[in-house]
Amino acid sequence: MPVFRVCKRFTVESGHMLTGHPERCRFPHGHTRTIEVVIRGERLDANGMVLDFKALKHAVKPIVERFDHSLAVHRDEPLLPELERLYPEGVLVFEEPPTTEVIARHLFLAITEVLRDGFEGPLGDDGAPVYRIEPGQAVLERVRVWETPSSWAEYGLEG
Repeated sequence: MPVFRVCKRFTVESGHMLTGHPERCRFPHGHTRTIEVVIRGERLDANGMVLDFKALKHAVKPIVERFDHSLAVHRDEPLLPELERLYPEGVLVFEEPPTTEVIARHLFLAITEVLRDGFEGPLGDDGAPVYRIEPGQAVLERVRVWETPSSWAEYGLEG
């Protein structure tokens, strides 16, 4: 069945360390990550859109921004207590090694919740939400995370 797809890109400066990696990736290092959020819908709204790009931006931005200028580490990382002490707001702890694949899945699950539950905001001068995503209005198809200009990982629905 044909569907419409839209994509919104975000860019973050994001660090991680892969403690068990056999080479230099075990050290803290960073990437300029491009995150692509691909949404699909079977029909268009009254404005001829799957959903408004700006609404998607407002709904997803808080999730994606958590990765900007942060360091993702595994929960068993020996340096974790010291990292959290030094940078309490800048450390993201993962149950698995924070590979790009794991980050893509994390983002996919968080964004799926927002689309399932719906979104309203920000508020206009009249106190009403300027942008709205109705619950279930669109489906998150995939999240693709570019680690470098030539390497990406994605997580999403089959097909």
